[in-house]
Amino acid sequence: QRSTPLPPSHFDIGMVASPYVKVLSAVSYGVASVLSIMANKKVLYGHKFGSPMVLLLMHLTFSLVLLETLNYIGILRLRPYKIDLAFKMAPLSLTFVVNILASFFALSRTSIPMFTTLRRMTTMFVLIMQWKFLGMKPSSTVFKCVVMMIVGAILAGIGDFAFDPFGYMCVFVNNTLTAGYLVATKFYFGTLKLEAMDVLRYTCAMSIPLILIYTATNGELEHTLESMGEDTKSGLLSLLLVSGLLAFAVNGTTYWCTQVNNPLTTSMTGQLKSVLTTMIGMFLFPDVHINPTFLIGIGIGTLGGILYSVHKFMESREKAHREKKLDQSQADDENPSSLQLNCTTPRSLHVVTPRGS
Repeated sequence: QRSTPLPPSHFDIGMVASPYVKVLSAVSYGVASVLSIMANKKVLYGHKFGSPMVLLLMHLTFSLVLLETLNYIGILRLRPYKIDLAFKMAPLSLTFVVNILASFFALSRTSIPMFTTLRRMTTMFVLIMQWKFLGMKPSSTVFKCVVMMIVGAILAGIGDFAFDPFGYMCVFVNNTLTAGYLVATKFYFGTLKLEAMDVLRYTCAMSIPLILIYTATNGELEHTLESMGEDTKSGLLSLLLVSGLLAFAVNGTTYWCTQVNNPLTTSMTGQLKSVLTTMIGMFLFPDVHINPTFLIGIGIGTLGGILYSVHKFMESREKAHREKKLDQSQADDENPSSLQLNCTTPRSLHVVTPRGS
């Protein structure tokens, strides 16, 4: 039985997007990501929101409602639910949920500049996993950039007077799971032919019931809801709504930016937003203790991240150029008559006649 093709989506504009749309998508991703980190930090640190698990439940529920709404009105085109696909997606969804949970715990226990600096070490974990599982050995330039990120993180850690061992451990768990998630998605996207929004939809649909049961049975959900009911003057409810909206916006704008540009543009935008997040976080929250060692470490780590993105961008351009030349060479080999025609056509010859003849 032949499957009915899905109708076109308003997001399927990658090859025809104007330069303005491409710039808008990158700026939207950067702004949404920065604001999302700030909002989550304000909820977890500023309001002392004691349940990252309930916060994750709210984010997933909010994202699923928006996904189903956008799919219903035709802005997105999502594939129908399938039980066998859900079982195949279960490990990736579990990794995603634990990864986000680790980031919430880390963000509540570390300053934003330290968090973003340590998060750059995700690249190291990705390279290790790609080398071990995919056989992809990094170049010497990439290795040097990663060393800069590691040295920067170490120096920033030495200068971090608010050092929290549990917070640091959560960041490294976050980095490891992020690397595993990124490597695994290459397999899932390639074999299951899923888009990023399909993955997010399955993750939300499978995770919400499990988290709801867990938080309801241990009393965490009831305690959090009671605390939120008592706290009506601080604006926590409004901030939670904004936080959930931004969490979905990050996923949506990441997908949009990658669709109309390319993954490298998204990666470079991510590095630039990390710089902006670090600068804002230094002055917006009181848990940052600035000193020379801390600033040098932040600077080295940031420079390493920027150099890495620039190198990957140049590497991608060289690869595309080589592939274009190879395709042209193969086309010439398959159609040698065109070469002969070009060589024998009188208009292709330019004869110089001596003046005295």
